[in-house]
Amino acid sequence: MDQLKKFKIVILVLVVLLILVIVRNSNQHIFKQEVKTALEGLQNNSNLLSPDQLLQLKSKWLVVNIGADNLPDSLRIENSIKLPFENQLDGANRKILEEVEGDLILYSSDAATASKAWVILNQLGFKNIFILNLEENPEELKYKFQPDTTARLEQDSI
Repeated sequence: MDQLKKFKIVILVLVVLLILVIVRNSNQHIFKQEVKTALEGLQNNSNLLSPDQLLQLKSKWLVVNIGADNLPDSLRIENSIKLPFENQLDGANRKILEEVEGDLILYSSDAATASKAWVILNQLGFKNIFILNLEENPEELKYKFQPDTTARLEQDSI
């Protein structure tokens, strides 16, 4: 009888764990935005804004500097705040981002940091998020790949 009680407890724990796993995995839309939409925005650079495009925006906007560096001197923007990337989702900072009316423009001197922040905020359900891009042309591969023919690896093993 005592062994039967132990089995009941073990079975009960396993059933609860099984229910939790099923509930967690049954939700196909863990992210609030479609990942496909985010990928399209990244691939066709529709999430990038140049400084000229930023200054021509008719709607309200706020530039959020998420990098370690300040905004460049050539770009004088009064409507900006500094929120480090590491603290972007802290309670107070997230509340600031949620209260932004209009477009949210992310800036970092490191394009990878700005892209990561854009993806995170996009998947959390933020709308109208852009990356301020100070480069003339986004990173492009302009050169044809040519393998190095001077290195002969098959001869190195001799």
